[in-house]
Amino acid sequence: MMIVWLVLVAGYGFFTWAAGDFSKAALSFLDGSYLAFLCFVVLPRAMGTELFYYMAGATGIGVITGLLLEEKSRLLPLAVFAVVTGGQLFWSDPLSAGKVLVLAFFGGMGLYHASAGIIPDKIEIGKALLSGAGFLVGTFLFLCF
Repeated sequence: MMIVWLVLVAGYGFFTWAAGDFSKAALSFLDGSYLAFLCFVVLPRAMGTELFYYMAGATGIGVITGLLLEEKSRLLPLAVFAVVTGGQLFWSDPLSAGKVLVLAFFGGMGLYHASAGIIPDKIEIGKALLSGAGFLVGTFLFLCF
């Protein structure tokens, strides 16, 4: 399981670095896939508890925190991705309330980062189509979980 996590985090880090230098197309696809992962794997696990309103609040606070910290660190999206995927892979059910709260908060930060990559300041049809393709591929991939 540790190898899978390391490959995911290293791959995400590599593609975000490479997309910044070479092509935004890979990053658009990656953001769409990441959004599907958050929507269909991470957040349902957090929201499917009896503490739904607390988890929704933690997710909202995570989105706001992602917005406020966006310009502070280039490594923040990678760190958020590492926490979210690590929590998903290593924490077995049933989760304690604290672990669910961590997933909800960092899932909210991930939602902000993925959405910021998908919704550009200037709309480019090719980037939008790649983001949609990434979301669809991610949806089919994560339906298995």
